[in-house]
Amino acid sequence: MATKTKKKKFHVFTDCDLDGAGAFFVLKNTIKQNYTYTVTRVVDAHIKIGAWFEKNDPSGYETIYIFDLDISQHGELMKLVDRPNVTIVDHHSSHIERADRYKHAKINIQKETSTTKMLYKQLDGAKILTPRQKLLVLMVDDYDSYKFKVPNSYELNIVFWSYQGDRVEKFLKDFEPGFVEFKQTHQNIINFYVKKLKNIISNLDVHVAQISIQGKIRKLVAVFATSCINDIASHIIKNYKCDIGFVVNLNSNKVSLRRAEDCNVNLATLAEKLFDVGGGHEDASGGVVCDKFLTFTKIFKPMSIKDFNG
Repeated sequence: MATKTKKKKFHVFTDCDLDGAGAFFVLKNTIKQNYTYTVTRVVDAHIKIGAWFEKNDPSGYETIYIFDLDISQHGELMKLVDRPNVTIVDHHSSHIERADRYKHAKINIQKETSTTKMLYKQLDGAKILTPRQKLLVLMVDDYDSYKFKVPNSYELNIVFWSYQGDRVEKFLKDFEPGFVEFKQTHQNIINFYVKKLKNIISNLDVHVAQISIQGKIRKLVAVFATSCINDIASHIIKNYKCDIGFVVNLNSNKVSLRRAEDCNVNLATLAEKLFDVGGGHEDASGGVVCDKFLTFTKIFKPMSIKDFNG
């Protein structure tokens, strides 16, 4: 009697942002398999990935993918996933510095504008994806690198974060064929977001500090916001002419850091110093509010007219 061929299983862990969704999009449309997946924030990765490994037998999977997640800040998790059937793709600078700790996993951890672009190149997306799908990849990469040279990339991120529930599932459903144009429902969401952002900006309480970093005095500006985080960060850097912007979200207990174009401070390194759990990229990073960060914030004072002009 013929034996039944065992069905190959694949699982994906991916970040909860647009780049994480874009990376999964590239995988699904280049290596066509039935994938199960888990979406997680990096701060929760050790909990979600750890729980999955405990519940499932990882040796029963052909490949387990980990996309756009710097799990290197969780030492025990790195050891847990360091297996021959695990593939890790990421571009966070803090992960690059620790990539040599993996001994068995297949890794593609290097400096790049997005994990989506890394997978696109690794999986030969140029030969496999349709022109509309390639455009979507370009838009995701443009947003994640914060260049905004590709039309509609900024608006694509607005649509992504407007989804309720499983954002990755809804993103794949809306944009599986690639990008053609936004639906009217998408356009309504974009218009609403723009109005909301203007209102938040007009009501910001701005705090400022000056501190020496790498032997140079840097101007820091901090605000509180619970939504539109990236746009608020860009606004304070541009309008208050600071070197580094901090956006504190007390709802999520997270802090986002962004730097000006002419600032050379490595924000991934700075985040690791300011937070018990923190990291990211050279020009954008973040962390979870902790006692260490709260002590640091004592240097900030409400912004005065003199601070604004100077």
